[in-house]
Amino acid sequence: MNSCIEKQDCICKKYNSIPKEFVSELEIRDSRKSIKLSLKNSENTIAVILDDCLITKDIRCDALFLFEGTKKISFLVELKGFGEIEKAFKQLSYTKQREEYKKIVECFKGLDDKKVYQKCFIITNGKLDNSKKEKFENKYKIRVVQVLVSDAIKPIPDLRKYL
Repeated sequence: MNSCIEKQDCICKKYNSIPKEFVSELEIRDSRKSIKLSLKNSENTIAVILDDCLITKDIRCDALFLFEGTKKISFLVELKGFGEIEKAFKQLSYTKQREEYKKIVECFKGLDDKKVYQKCFIITNGKLDNSKKEKFENKYKIRVVQVLVSDAIKPIPDLRKYL
């Protein structure tokens, strides 16, 4: 998986991680919002910072998790304040269309030719009702699996639930 990422310093590592968003190898934080991906024995994942690391120009989302277990999944994530939810949909949509992202997914698929499932998530500090979620999905032509709430009094959302 690491070989699919051009800039290795954009990959979250256990030690010596540089970008401020890295909390650990499997957790990313931005402005008090966090997301993680827990693993079981034979599973593997990498977390990659896209925003201002792998992608430095134009619109882009915050991060990407590449997961390999019984399935291969690409999780695009945007951590956003509740007042900017619509912008998060736009960022995810645009990132999914970018050549940098498509190249990563193709490389990931090419490692063993298994299908790569692509899932998008927004992590915020407020709840979004389903009608607004559907409105934004239609406007930006993107399916967001879930808008997850992350705040100081709740456990950190775990993408494992969405494998």
